[in-house]
Amino acid sequence: MKAKKIGKIILRILLIIFILFVVFVIGVFVFHQIKRNEEMDMLKIKGYYNPVSVGDHNINVAKFGNPNGKHTIVAMAGMGMGDYPVSVRKATAEVEKDNLLVFPQREGYGLSDGTDAEMTIEHIIEEYRTALKNAGIAPPYVLLPHSIGGPYATYWVSKYPDEIEGVVIFDGTPLDGESLYDIPYHEVDLGDKFKSFLCTMGFSRLVLRQNNYLYPAYYSDEEQKLGDALMLMTWEKVSVVSESGLTAQNCKKAYENIVTNDVPKVYICASSGYESREDIIENNNWVNEQIKRNNLNLPLRETNDEMVRTLLDACKENNQNIIYPYAEKMGNCEVVLLGGDHQIYQQRPEECGKILKDFVDGLDK
Repeated sequence: MKAKKIGKIILRILLIIFILFVVFVIGVFVFHQIKRNEEMDMLKIKGYYNPVSVGDHNINVAKFGNPNGKHTIVAMAGMGMGDYPVSVRKATAEVEKDNLLVFPQREGYGLSDGTDAEMTIEHIIEEYRTALKNAGIAPPYVLLPHSIGGPYATYWVSKYPDEIEGVVIFDGTPLDGESLYDIPYHEVDLGDKFKSFLCTMGFSRLVLRQNNYLYPAYYSDEEQKLGDALMLMTWEKVSVVSESGLTAQNCKKAYENIVTNDVPKVYICASSGYESREDIIENNNWVNEQIKRNNLNLPLRETNDEMVRTLLDACKENNQNIIYPYAEKMGNCEVVLLGGDHQIYQQRPEECGKILKDFVDGLDK
């Protein structure tokens, strides 16, 4: 009798725990949906929502700047950066006054639909082209890629040079035929889909700050909310997982298909763009500010002679062996050394913006 009584107590406790768990899950989902509706309204009001059909799904093509501008600038995000339409606009503010700036978000990014398609470089570029065409945005384009967007832009300008009148690369993933080929291929699996499901249910919102750092202090609260919303939407889809797993293959394809041409290009080199001790100190100060701002459990960076020598030597070697040969292989490409964070357009937006504006204005000459 005593054993039965204990068993009933345990069952009741387990039932209560289960009910509380279900209530918690429902609560998280309902809260997520309420916040999602608010964020969608905000994104629509601010002009970020513009879905365009590319067949069986939609690609979001946000448009900013001057609709009758002299040039059409097509921004291409780095890996997984669904918030690129928000975060890069500190650097594009000046160029938007006289030009059209568009953000065709890749499959699964931000407001674009996600599918189970393999995110090969061919698939990505053809979706870019189709989305722009269906949005009524005709070439020629000035491509503005960041990080992995660099190889995508390299492939695009090599395969369809008549569509591109210029390329400005923000610290793009460099191509040298070897360095990225050892990244293992990863196919989307059940674990990835389960993580995507959890994000759809709203659990990603509970760990938002652990996975998406605050913007630098000069971004507004509204910009932070817009960027966070786009990142939460990106985490709900497995397209980025497929794209990440194909990094090596896509970079290999981009490198092997480079066709040297005269389309003007600028490669802004940040990750290995340090030329002096002052550059390194400036960057370390900036990194330390972000560590404090985000309350990260990381040691603050210190500058010493050995670190400076090592970093400057590594930058010089990387630029000589990879960056400059990459630029030469693309053709008509100026390399601008602007040492700093990989997301250099956030750290040094005014300098990036001036390089971009001078480049675009120079196309008219």
